[in-house]
Amino acid sequence: MRPPSERRSLLIRVVRNCPWNKCAFCPAYKNEKFSIRDPREVIAEIELLAKLPENQNAAAVFLQDGDALSMPVDKLVPIIAAARTNFPNAGRITAYSRSSTLAVRKTGELRRLREAGLSRVHVGMESGSDDVLKFIRKGVTAAQQLNGCLNAKAAGLELCCYLMPGIGGKKYSAKHALESGRLLAQIDPAHIRLRSAFVLEGTPLADEYLKGNFQPLTELETVLEIQALLKELKNNHSEIVSDHRINLLLELNGRLPEDHQKLQGIINQFLALNEADKELFIAGRRLGLIRVLKELSETGTRAQIEKEKHRYKVVIPAPIDLLY
Repeated sequence: MRPPSERRSLLIRVVRNCPWNKCAFCPAYKNEKFSIRDPREVIAEIELLAKLPENQNAAAVFLQDGDALSMPVDKLVPIIAAARTNFPNAGRITAYSRSSTLAVRKTGELRRLREAGLSRVHVGMESGSDDVLKFIRKGVTAAQQLNGCLNAKAAGLELCCYLMPGIGGKKYSAKHALESGRLLAQIDPAHIRLRSAFVLEGTPLADEYLKGNFQPLTELETVLEIQALLKELKNNHSEIVSDHRINLLLELNGRLPEDHQKLQGIINQFLALNEADKELFIAGRRLGLIRVLKELSETGTRAQIEKEKHRYKVVIPAPIDLLY
């Protein structure tokens, strides 16, 4: 497990699975026990990996699994230092961390990790609404998210926050967009990555859906929610990234505040499509026949989607391979 942006990074496992593992939307690590690896074992593994020719020029290192910073700082520091020493060409060393973990870490502790070589933390914020966070069993409040993320920034760590459009369902959509936007405006992370919410089979969220307790947004409603979110971020200094195939609008990438109008323009371009073209674009994206809006105007691509659009069906709960 790693973010798409770490797809070329050397993966080093420092903890096994996730210390929380209760998030309703997540299919990962279910029924798996969390444990912290022996630092001596990890360092020996790093030294072994460094001897392999294919790793000599590793450009980045990612520390797994779900919350590497849950490892005690005194144990994690020598691991990060070993990674930096053994992979001198790595431009960054990064890890997932829960915001609740960052909230209980002292700034000095996080600064020690940065000084050892950790450069970026990826945080699955998902929402800035306490109602949504409670429903999805995130195990953290908006206030804790704010404290944890600001702790990381104060320590000099680059912060990447993940936001899930649609995770509040129809019930909390407006609140999710507004309160998430306001929280992200306060945090002002270096990167905001969008991960559209889907009800995936085998998850607690799928159970809630089948019981009638969760109504997923349509593709159009998700886009409108992102539009509302962006209105709260016009003064941010964050990079907006839509880099996962689960997202409908893959071209929704830009640097705030200068690209705010461009990002809204991409959304307006989709909203301006007539209903038939919206459906055609959605079908093409979900079938993997098209990536960006401008391709819809290409005669050959459009004809291919028209020919194959019958294959696209909305399935809820969706198969897990939609995510992976």
